[in-house]
Amino acid sequence: MVFLRPEDIKTMSEAKQARLRAKGPKRTLHFSDGDLEEYSTEEEDEADGGHQETSLVDPRTLKWGPWISYLMWSFGSSTLSVVDTVGEFFAKAFGITTPRYYFELEEYKRREEEEQATKDAEAQGWSQPAAGSAPTSTITSLNDVPIIPRPVDV
Repeated sequence: MVFLRPEDIKTMSEAKQARLRAKGPKRTLHFSDGDLEEYSTEEEDEADGGHQETSLVDPRTLKWGPWISYLMWSFGSSTLSVVDTVGEFFAKAFGITTPRYYFELEEYKRREEEEQATKDAEAQGWSQPAAGSAPTSTITSLNDVPIIPRPVDV
């Protein structure tokens, strides 16, 4: 299986382009940022050449016993797939597929983010001092130190 972009095809030799046009893409994948064409290789073509899609059982050739068995198996498998689909729909509709403590986990994550934001704000110096606490010094940074000009000898 080979994936090619249309830009890659333009840069190929004429012989390869003609072979790809004659063969055609196996399938085309459409994405929001462009299309991608899938081409099969020669090895895959040779491997798939001997394989034919055939039914395992032809119900018209069966006798009564095997025919009833085949019919029951066919009916059972199709019923199971329908019940499975309906069950998935109801499980999703009633919220059974969500995690058991999903809301508690989300609340925990929200509180952790809130605490982290508070810690970040305190580290930047944007928080208010706690009530009743006195500052230990009046100078909080080097920018607050008064600069006294000194005479320079020339």
